Amino acid sequence: MPNQLTLFPTETKQYDMWILRELMNNCIAHSDYTIGGRIYLNEFEDSIILTNPGTFLPGKIEPILEPSYNPPFYRNQLLAQTMVNFNMIDTQTTGIRRAFRIQKERYFPLPDYDLSRARQVKVTIYGKILDENYTHMLFENPDFDLKTVYLADCVQKHKPINKEEVRYLRKLNVIEGKMPNIYISARIAEYVDEKAQCVKNKGFEEEAYRKRIISYLETYKLGKKQDFIQLLKDKLPDTLDENQKESKVRNLLKKMKKEGIITTDSDNKRLANWVLKK
Repeated sequence: MPNQLTLFPTETKQYDMWILRELMNNCIAHSDYTIGGRIYLNEFEDSIILTNPGTFLPGKIEPILEPSYNPPFYRNQLLAQTMVNFNMIDTQTTGIRRAFRIQKERYFPLPDYDLSRARQVKVTIYGKILDENYTHMLFENPDFDLKTVYLADCVQKHKPINKEEVRYLRKLNVIEGKMPNIYISARIAEYVDEKAQCVKNKGFEEEAYRKRIISYLETYKLGKKQDFIQLLKDKLPDTLDENQKESKVRNLLKKMKKEGIITTDSDNKRLANWVLKK
């Protein structure tokens, strides 16, 4: 995940297992079995597509994003209620909202419902970033509600939104360009990059340096000052020159020795190694 104000990348699974399970079980619970169709799961390199026979009862996705929404009826009420009782699916309609919220919190594109074909519901779950500016937007604005994120998601997928929705996103400084060629603003990404550079200039907190030194000694048992300079050099603030970085590491080693965390294995400073204190 890019630009999350850390010198290390944040790893994440390509797909959230709860989402896949919930949407698959939704296909089972809400299929129109009178059609005699099948449920399909197609996996691609960067997405998974689920398809089931039947119409989408809400008609479109926007109403479901409202917390107060309740479906007009249930196609397979006994089956759906039984699956809820066995905790196979979430309570009515809240599962889809939760799936959207999980993708939002993971900075991924929202599930994409395609209702263009009669008597068929198709949903795509994305396992990759489509637009990095969208990802930066989510990272910088964790308080955006699902409706706002959904509109921004439509923009990154080049789906049409109306003029009122465009004005709403412009007020939030989320989009740029003129209709119909609007896109997620790059200024958000630039702002995040600036903050990331500030963090890099500041460097890690001292505790992080300590942990890396301790981890090194746990693995290799001993090390010289130069080993730790090499270990931490790229993690120290960019504002320090080489001599200042070496001085910072030297002072940290002395401080850790004084606190009883590490010590030397010889009184000869030239030959001594740093080791963990037993």
